[in-house]
Amino acid sequence: MARAPRDRAPGIHHVVVGAAGPIDYFRDAIDRMDWIRRLVRALERHEWTCVLMSQMTTHVHLLVDVPDESLPIGMHSLNSHYGKEFNARHGRIGHLIRSRYWSKRMKSTEQLLEAFRYVARNPLEARLCTRPEDWRWGSFGTSCRLSDAFPFVDASVVLSQFAASETAAINALRAFVGQA
Repeated sequence: MARAPRDRAPGIHHVVVGAAGPIDYFRDAIDRMDWIRRLVRALERHEWTCVLMSQMTTHVHLLVDVPDESLPIGMHSLNSHYGKEFNARHGRIGHLIRSRYWSKRMKSTEQLLEAFRYVARNPLEARLCTRPEDWRWGSFGTSCRLSDAFPFVDASVVLSQFAASETAAINALRAFVGQA
């Protein structure tokens, strides 16, 4: 049976990429930084905005604002180049990525906020940290101005849903994400 066509429409997409089989998508900090560099190149090349990012061990979540229909092209480039480099570096062959990436375009503010909370809390739910802002390989801390680790992240579209002042919006976002 043929796959359903991708939603290529402009907008904010929740994107997930995972490793094929029982292997890690990121084995170490070098893998994670290589993937981030490749993401930043895709953001620049396609004029995307990264709203939130969280690298887990076997997969990665992105909330990315895409101004046109370039999501498949950009994700193909990101995934194929990362997979080839990962295999070369770790002396492995075969597919790293579990098939194509998954994505869902956010069609409402409520969907966006729930996706944001889900991605921010993913490391917490996996017991990788005790607070979402503490996950070293996620950008929630940057979204809340607690870190400058991911300067390419711009969560203003989410913050604007909470309050007019940045401080009030950040406090409200942290409370929202903190809710289980």
